[in-house]
Amino acid sequence: MESSSKDPSSEGELPEDDGKTDSEPSKISRLLRTEFDTKYQIVNLQTPLNAFMSGHYKQSFAFFTLGSRLPVILTNVIDTLTRDKSELVAQFASNEFSQAAREELKIIIGLISRLKYELQTDKSFQNFTGEEPDREVWNNFISNLPDGERSFYKASSLHAECYLHRKLHSFLENSVFLKSYDFFAKVKEQALTDSIDDILALTKYTRRSENSVEVFDELVRINMWSNCNDVATDTETVKQSNRQVLEKVANTDERVLVNQAAEIWRCLENPKLKKHKQVDFILDNAGYELFSDFILAEFMIEKGLSEKVRFHVKAHPWFVNDVTERDFKWTLEYLSEHADYIISLIGKKFLQFIDEGKFELAPISHFWTSPHSFYSMAQMDPDLYSSLQLSKLVVFKGELNYRKLLQDVCWDPTQELSTCLRGFLPSNICVLRRVKSEVISGLPEGVGQALSGKDPRWMVSGSYGVIQFVDGTREFGY
Repeated sequence: MESSSKDPSSEGELPEDDGKTDSEPSKISRLLRTEFDTKYQIVNLQTPLNAFMSGHYKQSFAFFTLGSRLPVILTNVIDTLTRDKSELVAQFASNEFSQAAREELKIIIGLISRLKYELQTDKSFQNFTGEEPDREVWNNFISNLPDGERSFYKASSLHAECYLHRKLHSFLENSVFLKSYDFFAKVKEQALTDSIDDILALTKYTRRSENSVEVFDELVRINMWSNCNDVATDTETVKQSNRQVLEKVANTDERVLVNQAAEIWRCLENPKLKKHKQVDFILDNAGYELFSDFILAEFMIEKGLSEKVRFHVKAHPWFVNDVTERDFKWTLEYLSEHADYIISLIGKKFLQFIDEGKFELAPISHFWTSPHSFYSMAQMDPDLYSSLQLSKLVVFKGELNYRKLLQDVCWDPTQELSTCLRGFLPSNICVLRRVKSEVISGLPEGVGQALSGKDPRWMVSGSYGVIQFVDGTREFGY
């Protein structure tokens, strides 16, 4: 997702004390961090149970994200715009307007630099004042936040991250020449092209799959582990992970903390749900993960588990790798036109599924790129909620969707997932997620404590995953 190189001005945590005498730069860095903590009221604690994840807590992944990961994302965007300036001007402006386009690029780079400064100095969130279609939703949200929760380190980290990515895209929306530009398009395209060997291997591996719960369980685990882009720092790590999972999925069993694939299978096979003929995928990353989503959806269609799979994408570029409508269509075209006959064949098959209505791109909803957790969907976007009620199963992919399902709250890991949803249950729910933050629920008693004893970073490493199911045919209280 992001570059592994770090911006010196964006270090999000103090270096560990190794018992050695501090060098002069280290002393200065430690002093600056202490001043930062004091100035912005950072407390040297882990996130308390039942509190929102926030950069206010120094020993949280939220603090690291705000201090290190997000500044690097913004720096990479600035570097890309600076490096590709001539190419972008040629692509988006005619010769007579090339100078105006160059000036606009300078303005956008300046706006991103200012956003980075606001992030690093815990400035308050600013209203949206341009042509954003969801401007009113965002401005109402910001105005309704408590006074002490309207800045990057004091707000919920979910709100802070969503605000940053929404503000970043607004710079393009309000431009003259770059409205259709995606800061991260090349990153997402490369995530697919670099994984073409894995795509071919997965295609071959799944051509003669049986209609059984065992095969379904395997495909679900492959799909869950396909979410590598946010974890790996280099392409080779991604390839190794994909190959290892495909060669022996069973080797990952001990790292799947909850596996309710059999319950998901029974839900899809349930004859009482025949009137619900579709499955909805709330997508996460482009690249190999999206291809894996297509493979799992293909299995559901061909084995009679669903008549249609509907895919929900983001309304605009979001959290670097998230799938947009452009990414969805580009992926299918790229696969169908690939030089390898097998890859081309599977790409054409997926396009045929689109033509036949077996695959469907859901209507674009800005709710997925709003700051709101999913329990508010029925109120904020009743049409979207009603459409999900028509589904036999709603599959939520990835980390951000999980955090929005759980409101980015640090729940007790043993708390039932159904309780943490706070009444959000439009249909049966499936969650496929690599664990990358302290937000988690539904673990068996003692699992969290045991993992913390042997791997203190288990919640943020991406080395563990969950396959969870909530039965929407029952009534849950909250």
